[in-house]
Amino acid sequence: MTTYTFFISTEPYKFEASDCLIQIAEALIKKGHNIKGLFFYGSGVYNLKKEISCGTSIRNIPKKIEEFCKLNSISIAGCSTWVSLTGLKEEEFIDGAVEEGLGDFSNWSVESDKVIVFGTGG
Repeated sequence: MTTYTFFISTEPYKFEASDCLIQIAEALIKKGHNIKGLFFYGSGVYNLKKEISCGTSIRNIPKKIEEFCKLNSISIAGCSTWVSLTGLKEEEFIDGAVEEGLGDFSNWSVESDKVIVFGTGG
């Protein structure tokens, strides 16, 4: 059994990456693997905002992430520096999401066998 951490730095409007993330994580869980958590960095922190303007043609990725993580008891965190830079407040987050620093992400990485990155960075 392998433990994974996911690092996401793409915003929810680029939903292909988030859809892939959820599909891969679901497949890993079905095979008996563990997901340590989802860490959002850079513009990826917008995935944590529960009230997001999706219109009619864009998926509500924050809601999908919230439901998936709640169903599977997966930790969700946003980089505290990027949360601050974007002006997001923790009370605007989807249920279960918290602010954490890169040190916390480092701990998750050490406790994981593999880290999967979605996006290019900040």
